[in-house]
Amino acid sequence: MSLKSSEKAALIGLLGAAVCFLSIFYIAKPNFEQRSALEAECVQLDARLKELQAKEADREKYEAGIVEYKEKYEAVLDRFPADLNQEITIMFLEGIKDDNDFSIVSLGLGEKVPFYTLGTNGADATLDGTASTDTTADGTTTEAASTETATTETASTETTDSGELVEAGTAADPNQLICYSAEFPIAYTGSYKSLKDVVKYIDNFSDRMTVDSLDISFSDEGIYSGNLNLTCYSVEGEERPERSLELNEVEIGVDNIFEGGNGGAKSSSDSSLNKYDDKDGAAIETSYDFYTMLNAATSDVSAKVIGQNGTGKEKTVVTDNENSVSSLSYDIYEKDGKVYCKYTLDGSKNYEAEVTSADDIKLLIQSSARKNEDDKVGVKITIRNTSSMPVYVKVSEDDAVSPRVTITKSGLVKVYQ
Repeated sequence: MSLKSSEKAALIGLLGAAVCFLSIFYIAKPNFEQRSALEAECVQLDARLKELQAKEADREKYEAGIVEYKEKYEAVLDRFPADLNQEITIMFLEGIKDDNDFSIVSLGLGEKVPFYTLGTNGADATLDGTASTDTTADGTTTEAASTETATTETASTETTDSGELVEAGTAADPNQLICYSAEFPIAYTGSYKSLKDVVKYIDNFSDRMTVDSLDISFSDEGIYSGNLNLTCYSVEGEERPERSLELNEVEIGVDNIFEGGNGGAKSSSDSSLNKYDDKDGAAIETSYDFYTMLNAATSDVSAKVIGQNGTGKEKTVVTDNENSVSSLSYDIYEKDGKVYCKYTLDGSKNYEAEVTSADDIKLLIQSSARKNEDDKVGVKITIRNTSSMPVYVKVSEDDAVSPRVTITKSGLVKVYQ
């Protein structure tokens, strides 16, 4: 079959059109797009070149600014310690007690927790390592200045396959700095002047800390007490090594540690309080100035009985028969040349008695074994002695398995249990 000349011409024309189209699609178009991309890149590079040339003209100004702001950054960073060292914290608290008329009744040493990771490349990095976002005036959010942030591990503590704990907030970048905080709640007693001095001491202390809350109670006897909640801060990283602490002058004790602390036989700031050490204070059980009796709520007598020992002292007795744990405070203080003991049960029932003994004050806590699991009677005792007269306390016949009595104290107080 032979093609006519017109048909041959049509086929040749169609083939030429196809070749032209394919040349444009596969050769000309990519070259055009590449050219456009190169032209756009040239425009960007030209703009960048002009920007760098402008900065180069102001190089000295920028370098001076870098030095200035680095010094400011370092000055702020130096206000924060490189660690939350508990030994230094304890010495800080000991400094409060040594230099002021200020007694720490109880103290909590909070565990440090990470709360912020300093950013890199201009971005404020969060603890998970992602860049923070800023909110514009119209409510939309924009990414932080840099899209590249150093990767950190998650803030929560993780457990490896081997069972080892990985510390929360550990930075993958050794140059990255993590901010930590720890809370230190303090219950105190002291004078008003000493409280102001303590706040000044905290403000001037080398480590960065804040007073989150402070409450003060004032009694008729001139005793100030309350709670002081501190938060300490640190900025930690490999480039900021932990501080070393010289403990060469700290005495190391070898006594039984279970005889110290709250309520222990050696729980006194004055080692001379040994008058009733014989038989662990047994003499106080037969000769005492004040007493507290604890019994089951189902007993024939009141569950809690507090009073002053001696004939004709019925009006000094404070009682309660609730099957519960009560709070009981003993405040021993001097007023008008005399020593007084004020005991308060559950913050409402109280009595103020003059101390008639000449040398010391003896307090007997007469407890008893619990009847059963439903026997909930107990007492949390706080003894605050601001007088110069020593106080000796004997806890007798308390339940060995589930004690009814717990004691915290301040001042010249020794407890036998």
